Amino acid sequence: MTDIPSAQARAGNSTTLTKREALRDRLGRDAFISLFLASNEFNEQIERACRAEGISHPQYVVLWVLCLADAREGLPMGALADGLLARSSDATRLVDRLIKSGHVVREPSPEDRRVVLVWPTENGLSLFERLTAKIKDLHRRQWSALSTSELRDLIRLLNTARWGGTEEPS
Repeated sequence: MTDIPSAQARAGNSTTLTKREALRDRLGRDAFISLFLASNEFNEQIERACRAEGISHPQYVVLWVLCLADAREGLPMGALADGLLARSSDATRLVDRLIKSGHVVREPSPEDRRVVLVWPTENGLSLFERLTAKIKDLHRRQWSALSTSELRDLIRLLNTARWGGTEEPS
């Protein structure tokens, strides 16, 4: 392969900006691309499973937060938004769609009318249990080529990369 001359080289300077890429740089790029492609594929698989049940993956995450919080008496909308790591307006739109489909209910708190509570309906709980079983099966298939030890190592390595050399956020 022929190097394409840099602007400096074309201007008469014999030094080119293109040099052989360092191994660590190439490996870093390859790791990023592999992780990016795997993430996109795995997200698409989960999105397809959710769409088959009539909701989006972000809507499933709302049900996840509500159902795992055991929010049968209601979870404050602000706490729900915090659990989603989403802007409050995004959480509101997701909840609006889930209300329309009969999966959650939203009402003012009887103790403090400034607080809005959200909780899953029986329909929402049923959907969550059904879809969670499908997603657990999907994860089993996604990671079937790795041993338990390899999965632990992968999680540790990804966390180390995410948090700059530490295994947990500071």
